[in-house]
Amino acid sequence: MTEYEVPGPGASPDEIERVVVSLRRAAGTDPDRYLPELGHGLLRLGSLIATEPGRLDEAVDVLEEAAALYRRLPEEPPHLAGLGIALQRKALALGFGFAERYEEARETAREAVEVWRRLVARGVEGSRAELAGALLVLGGRLADTGHHHEALDRITEAVEIRRLLVDRTDGTGRTELASALQELGVKLGEMGRQGEALVHLRVALAAYREAAGAAGGRTVGDLGEHAVAAFAVGRTLIGLGRTDEARPYFAEAAALHAEIGAREPAAVAFFDHVFARHGYRVMYKGGILAWEEIRGGPEAATSPNTTGHPDASAGPDAPARPDTAAHPGTSARPDTASRPDPAARPDTPARPGASGAPGRPGAPGWASERPGTPAHADTADRVDTASAAQAGPTARTGPTPRTAPAASVEGGPAPAGPTGRAAPGPAGPAAFERIDHLNAHGLALAHSGRPELAVEPLTEALALARAAAVGSGLAGSLSLARTLHNLGLAQAWSGRRAEALEAVDEAVHLYRRRLGAAPGTVRPLLADSADSLGSRLAGLGRHRDALAPATEAVALFRQLAHADPDAYRGELARVLNNLSIRLCDADRHIEALAATEESLELHRDLHRDDPEAHLPGLAHALTNLALRRARLGRHEAVAAPTAEAVHLLRQPPARSRPGNDVTGLAESLAWLGWYLRRNGHPDAARDAERTARRLRRRAPKPGR
Repeated sequence: MTEYEVPGPGASPDEIERVVVSLRRAAGTDPDRYLPELGHGLLRLGSLIATEPGRLDEAVDVLEEAAALYRRLPEEPPHLAGLGIALQRKALALGFGFAERYEEARETAREAVEVWRRLVARGVEGSRAELAGALLVLGGRLADTGHHHEALDRITEAVEIRRLLVDRTDGTGRTELASALQELGVKLGEMGRQGEALVHLRVALAAYREAAGAAGGRTVGDLGEHAVAAFAVGRTLIGLGRTDEARPYFAEAAALHAEIGAREPAAVAFFDHVFARHGYRVMYKGGILAWEEIRGGPEAATSPNTTGHPDASAGPDAPARPDTAAHPGTSARPDTASRPDPAARPDTPARPGASGAPGRPGAPGWASERPGTPAHADTADRVDTASAAQAGPTARTGPTPRTAPAASVEGGPAPAGPTGRAAPGPAGPAAFERIDHLNAHGLALAHSGRPELAVEPLTEALALARAAAVGSGLAGSLSLARTLHNLGLAQAWSGRRAEALEAVDEAVHLYRRRLGAAPGTVRPLLADSADSLGSRLAGLGRHRDALAPATEAVALFRQLAHADPDAYRGELARVLNNLSIRLCDADRHIEALAATEESLELHRDLHRDDPEAHLPGLAHALTNLALRRARLGRHEAVAAPTAEAVHLLRQPPARSRPGNDVTGLAESLAWLGWYLRRNGHPDAARDAERTARRLRRRAPKPGR
């Protein structure tokens, strides 16, 4: 081996570091020859020292050097793979050791995912498996920084990739799928969806148990993943109030903990951090107990669920979680199966997988798909909530029977604060009154067409709400979530879309956490915020991501409408329409049509009950149905709903108010006129175009 040859597996960090020093000198004189080998050496070195106590900061610097080097090299698959590995490992190291650098870890992980997406698009062998691993790392880093909904989306995407990579003949890839399902289960549990979480966690645990019986034995890392899965199932059952069912799972986790300690004593500290972060400790005799039980007295230490393992646990003030310890479904070792082995070359991903590109993030808008189409072809589908603000809807304190907003307006009304509030806690009534006043003032400004002025009072309300939420229980959480939702709407309406997404995403997470505590109060608030989150994601072009919250909003409003049809049928119609938009943007046009048809039927029912109040919603729904059919090329089926909408809009203005999005409806009718004329319906086209011109004259003028 020459001084420029990176040692193979089993080499010590010192050996690799000596070669890296030589390669640095050589690359200075002959970069074309030595830079790729230097990149490989830096990857090996950074990965190894990241596992040594006290060297994480050094590992981050080395991995960043490797990433910078690979950015300088030609964009070829081996070099891109090196960049992806370096970024992914840096994100892991940052998340493991530096609480103050979580934002940097998140953005590094995001870049790693984009690199692997490019490799998948090129059909590089093994890149899909590596993309799944990078998505799981990104999910952990997003959760670290409070982006819980986006974290769930990324983890779900990783699960689907790993599901496709399982070999149905010999089962290869099943353990990797179990690891991803474990991540998904833990994330769902954190978001208050324990029932769904339990399903995924049990599937993951079954896979680990099956692997335990396979020939060849298991590594300490495999044992750790199994232990954390068993612990996660037990903890989820306790969260569901099923404590007796949880005990066997805790005993299973404790037994695995003992086996890990016997084989590699230094490894148990990692798992103790996982348990401690969730308020549990492995006792001297091996039982896993909550800290509250331990503090309850000495009898807690003799709990019957013991396995005879020495106590090696961390206390309740254990340091910030290593890697993703706050999610006890993440890989239980610093170098997880989702990442290539440190010895692997960047051009030979550790786990080969079938190549192929995953579904694209979102389709371009209709206008860009069809040359010659008017620029606002689908405006009624894709209404910007600024138009709703300018039209001046009033803030509501709850759904009003048979007065739902027009179906084409996205974002929806701002959810109300908790009604009938009990003692607000340490913050005091005055603080909540001030928060309510600032919310009302901000919404009034936004609804009067001045959303940019609304941001300031709502930001002030948010600062007060964060302080008031501490120790105030349900009332404080709902006040904070409501303020975040309102701020997100104002930010979206004033063009600050990225900030709006952050605010609404946090609101959704807060509502989910409180859904079990007060479902009657929280469910409609969560439904509104989930619908708004879908709109915020779509506004940033993240159409695939927008589907999950839009679907959730529909499911929640279905429950509400089933219990109270008069109050919630209109809301269900509205969010079904928004879901149809999200589906259309994701190129799922058959499903989009079905959602639109269901929305239209609800609007017909509402219109029959109260024609004047629900005429606008029915007109919007008919126009959207025509757009959906046109998108599917059903030319002969477009004219009828367009003509019906035009007929409704001919009603006298006092009775016929097209709703908040007059401009959007006008643009849609104008486009339908163009489409009908092109497809042999000149009379229907003329009527649609005339109605569009009339609506444009009635649309609110800028500044009014």
